[in-house]
Amino acid sequence: MAVDSREVLMETHREMYFSTGEAARVLELSTSTVKRLESTGHLPSLKNHNGWRFFNAGDVYDFLDELGADT
Repeated sequence: MAVDSREVLMETHREMYFSTGEAARVLELSTSTVKRLESTGHLPSLKNHNGWRFFNAGDVYDFLDELGADT
């Protein structure tokens, strides 16, 4: 299974969803940090019946913009 590069993931439409690993690649953070951001309410997610997190691409892009604005 091929892992998409950050550049490819950044082309994902805002209405689509990222896995935790994909969101981490886009944000250039660890998966642990992404999970922590979700659990503290900083990055919303949906969980399926197995407990896997899925992040709306638009929310990830908005969070990325906020990170850039803070620097």
